[in-house]
Amino acid sequence: MFPISRKNKIILNYILVLILVFFSFAVNWNYAKYGIFPIDTFLHYDSSYRILEGEYPVKDYWIVSGFLVDFIQAFFFKIGEVNWQAYIFHSSLFNVAISLFTFFLLIELNLNKFYAFFYAVSIAILAYPVSGTPFVDMHSTYFCLLATYLIFLATKKPKKNYIWALTVLFFALAFLSKQVPTVYLIILYSPIILIHLVITKNFQAIKVIAATLLLVILSFYLILELLKIDYKLFLLQYIYFPQSIGSDRLVNFQFTIEDFFNHYKFILIPLFLLIFISLKTFSKNKINFYSKDFINILILFSLCSGLIFHQVLTKNQIYIYFLIPLCFGFLQIQIEKSKINFKKFLKYLILFVVIFTTTKYHLRFNEDRKFHELANVDLSKAIESKELDKSLEGIQWISPYFPNNPQNEIIFLKEIKSEIDNINNKIMVFTHYSFLDSVTSNNLNSPSRTHTVDGASMPMKDNKYFRDYKKYIEDIIVEKNIKQIYFLKFEKLSTKAISQYIKKDCYTQSQDKLFIQFKIEKNCYN
Repeated sequence: MFPISRKNKIILNYILVLILVFFSFAVNWNYAKYGIFPIDTFLHYDSSYRILEGEYPVKDYWIVSGFLVDFIQAFFFKIGEVNWQAYIFHSSLFNVAISLFTFFLLIELNLNKFYAFFYAVSIAILAYPVSGTPFVDMHSTYFCLLATYLIFLATKKPKKNYIWALTVLFFALAFLSKQVPTVYLIILYSPIILIHLVITKNFQAIKVIAATLLLVILSFYLILELLKIDYKLFLLQYIYFPQSIGSDRLVNFQFTIEDFFNHYKFILIPLFLLIFISLKTFSKNKINFYSKDFINILILFSLCSGLIFHQVLTKNQIYIYFLIPLCFGFLQIQIEKSKINFKKFLKYLILFVVIFTTTKYHLRFNEDRKFHELANVDLSKAIESKELDKSLEGIQWISPYFPNNPQNEIIFLKEIKSEIDNINNKIMVFTHYSFLDSVTSNNLNSPSRTHTVDGASMPMKDNKYFRDYKKYIEDIIVEKNIKQIYFLKFEKLSTKAISQYIKKDCYTQSQDKLFIQFKIEKNCYN
């Protein structure tokens, strides 16, 4: 091989970075537009639009997570327009950040830049494109991932304590995106980091972490005051009620070892090989178990454990397969440091496995859109969505609700849009098609960001916070002078949200071709 000059090396680095930026952005942008699952796809669309209209989460609509994601998306709507392009620009840019951070971290940990590029590309394919659109679980997980990367850097550069401050900040951003898996990882990381800092006598870092945490809490309290959001109401929606949901899931927590291994084997195999090789290397070289190398392995193990636990507990679609290239990347780093035989063969084997798994899960989640319940849907039947509204241009519209005839879904929604435009009274609409708020002239006044009646979106009768939510609904009806409450008939959402939270003598029910309608009786809530 011919030697490469320093100038050419710099040029090559820039080329790799530019390719990675373009690819990671383009891959998410491309797959985000194929198919929709209304409740997930549009989770932050309406809520972010409402922020621009002067309404805020907690105060004007009930949330259980995603406080921060709404504000970030509102920013992208503000600098652009309220449309689909601004929506997926947000998530695509986030995919770029994840990929770039991975690339530079692996180089910093002494992995060859071409291998680092390879693993970063794999992560770009398996990270945000699984969803494509902004989503609470993704944001929380990837902020945690970036915080984890900072921990790796902080252990390598112990004198640069500002990195610990940034770590706290990223964990705060993760928590305000979604409480879990952030809390799980903080619980797992904290004793490892604390013991490491005490053993290495880096007490200054402990002070920096504590000071940053205090500053974050005070700053967030001031933001709530500025937005006139009652901190007690925030605690109710974001801490107490979600905690009650989590407690119920823990009580009913079940899984089999077989299912566990089947789903996560390609994460577990490199992770346990990494631990095995590391322990063997450490024992031979008598390296302190609280050296930066060992700490990084403990943190990586905790990262995988926390995310797997979160997936098993929530029983949502699996989105954490980006851990496969990450674990294999760390495995390769450790192989390079070890004195084991067949290094070259093992590296080629790792590359093959990563290519195989990346292709496997790319086809399952990106091509088949499994995350959006479209795995068994013929995506070729999708139609352009601009017919519904110009702001939605770019979506290849097909959903699990109308898998064989998406045109009918568009027709229904156009009729619903037109009907809502012609309603003169103050209304409240319960729907998973929350983007309707932004494309109609009438305000939908949805009391919650999501409307599931399994207890995950709002407290049901058996939940101790049921009365709090009931009062929340009643207050919105009074303050906004709501006259009618609508459900989209074809959507078949449960109307328990009415029967459980509004007095039976306070409404009359009717229906037509498009809506199930509840008329609020005059002076009922005086």
